[in-house]
Amino acid sequence: MIPLKKRQEAVLDIGLENLEKIHEKCKEYGREMPTEIKLHYNVKQNSLIANYRYDFIYTNDDELLPDDIFNVWFEEVNRVISNFETP
Repeated sequence: MIPLKKRQEAVLDIGLENLEKIHEKCKEYGREMPTEIKLHYNVKQNSLIANYRYDFIYTNDDELLPDDIFNVWFEEVNRVISNFETP
């Protein structure tokens, strides 16, 4: 069995490769690169939801700290997970 750390590194490597491919496609078609890409994968249902944004989200906010941004993301993930669960 592959150790957890190796699997996590493999996922990050694949993610970085995919981001580079997305960037290349954006350049190829003269499109802007998304400023945010959120992927939600449900293992039980084998489903993937992708959300893209092109506007600047946190760049111009002097009051938000990285912890605040993480907490907003974490709450959003919990809502998505709750919606995936079946009664």
